[in-house]
Amino acid sequence: MAFGFPSSYSQYQSLNKITKLHYFFIAVETIKKLNWKLIEINETELIAESQNNSNTWNEQIHIDLKSEDALITSISNGNQIYDHGRNKKNVDFFLDLFYDVKKEKSVADESENYFQECITSEKKAVQLNTLEEKKIISFYSFFSIFIPAKDYIITPILININILYFLIMCFSGVNPFYPEINDIIDWGGNYGPLTIENNWWRIISACFVHIGILHLLMNCFALGYAGLLLEPYLKKWGFLTTYLLAGVIASLSSLYWNNDLVSAGASGAIFGMYGILLPLLLFKIIDKKINTNLLSSLVLFIVINIMGSFKEGIDGAAHIGGLSFGIIGGLTLVVLSEKRKIALAAVTTFAILLSAIFITVCKDKKIYIYQIAEYETGMKDFTEMEKLALESYRDYSDSKEHILYMIKERGIYYWEENIVLLKNLERLSLPETLHDQNKNLIEYCNLRIKSYNLSYKKINENNNDYDNDIDDINSQIEKLIILIKNNSEKQSQ
Repeated sequence: MAFGFPSSYSQYQSLNKITKLHYFFIAVETIKKLNWKLIEINETELIAESQNNSNTWNEQIHIDLKSEDALITSISNGNQIYDHGRNKKNVDFFLDLFYDVKKEKSVADESENYFQECITSEKKAVQLNTLEEKKIISFYSFFSIFIPAKDYIITPILININILYFLIMCFSGVNPFYPEINDIIDWGGNYGPLTIENNWWRIISACFVHIGILHLLMNCFALGYAGLLLEPYLKKWGFLTTYLLAGVIASLSSLYWNNDLVSAGASGAIFGMYGILLPLLLFKIIDKKINTNLLSSLVLFIVINIMGSFKEGIDGAAHIGGLSFGIIGGLTLVVLSEKRKIALAAVTTFAILLSAIFITVCKDKKIYIYQIAEYETGMKDFTEMEKLALESYRDYSDSKEHILYMIKERGIYYWEENIVLLKNLERLSLPETLHDQNKNLIEYCNLRIKSYNLSYKKINENNNDYDNDIDDINSQIEKLIILIKNNSEKQSQ
């Protein structure tokens, strides 16, 4: 049994006085008898791939003849960290059968030229096989998800664009974990009031803007696996077209259903790709080898994520819109499976018509334009003045006069200024939740003023009779702070 990333097992084998060419000849015959797929032959190495069954799981077997002895190595694919002893079994199977094949093959009258001809013939067969389409259903390493390969070109490019755009946002000052809503809007998020005011480019740009690094990573891996399965079938331009169309439909669905939600992320487009994949797997349009392993897990993935879409702050409309478009597109590809180009043209036409309908309806829909930017600027000023007010109360100078001055002229002053600021912010066009939050903040400032006034009297009169009242007010302040904090967290989700 072996652990690793990926796990592997190696063992040396003596040539026992036979030539390397002779050894290669027997090794090739052994690989055939094991029903392994020979995928590469060169001057010093054979590479084969085991078949997926109860004992093996598409491991790669390398037979290296660079030294005097042969080195046989079995390497797990990228999904296996613990190999359950499969790699050792592969090496043992090879060695046991190798000696049987060696006994079966009479080579007394066969020359090195014969071995060379056989190996050359096998090499040509391998080269022909590599020209045929190959279905890859797993990544061989963590980093391979980001690297373009045959039939996996557009997907890693899209993933890397998302990552690059996120890094540019972060280097420009956007918080990588909890970005401000205003930042998401500034960088291209889909915000209804702006999008319908001739900012239609946001329905595409929003697909590349992510609300935090966790959001980005989850979408990158989901997109990677969707692309791994779909891009070989749709081909690169078909995959890119359907991905972008799914993103557009998802953004427009969000625009139609949500009045004030800022939508961002590739989730809607990714749901679209999984929606396409589902019928293709269900009706066995894609390689049967994939169907048996992935169909149930794909359905579970979709169900879990759709259920999560109904949580507060999650753009369920984009997810459902993208998925619905994908399923319709997938069914179209199933019906026209023999005419894939016509099917893709039909899907594209449908998406364009649906987008035109969405845009027309959304233009006629009255969306209240909230003054979020002005509000966010005002709240930054509020935070600065709150900090100054709290610092004044914590002044521990020995001078009684100085403490009283700080409480009245700095502390109470800044709390009163904050109340004026909040009342001005109330004049802005804001969601009802922010108006409610402003009322809580005004109450918070008034309680602070009461507390500061009582503290002023206590110090000025040197009288502890005010302590109970101060404690009561501070208790109210603590409860209000918790309420305000909880409301802020809900709004940022």
